[in-house]
Amino acid sequence: MKLRNNQYTQAIVLARKQFNAAILLRNVDAICAFFCDDYQIVTASGVQSKGVDEQRRRWSKAFQRDPILLYRRRTRELRCNEHFGTAEELGNWVGRISSNQQISLVAGVYSAKWQKQDDGRWLIQAEVFTMLRSKVV
Repeated sequence: MKLRNNQYTQAIVLARKQFNAAILLRNVDAICAFFCDDYQIVTASGVQSKGVDEQRRRWSKAFQRDPILLYRRRTRELRCNEHFGTAEELGNWVGRISSNQQISLVAGVYSAKWQKQDDGRWLIQAEVFTMLRSKVV
């Protein structure tokens, strides 16, 4: 992982670990606590959506529909602008999904824009995911 070890990068790396744990626990409220109000995403399948309420609906529906759904993000590079309280996270992601009684392993890359809030928390403002591999197991 390429990053300058400072208070900003440490906070973002910790937040990403907590975010991954929230997905593992299938805790939609905890997942959405890491998003800015104006959060935007482009998923690996090309779906675009905006806002925390929409993410809450999408994650809830995904967990209800797929009992084995799991995603994990791993930071590869993190660059911060300390003056403006913004950061770019580049990383790899992996997932396990089921559909039509088939299990697939999926993986790819992502980019996330983090924004430091007035209260000092770092939240994700936008993410873009690209799928590079998929395999039915």
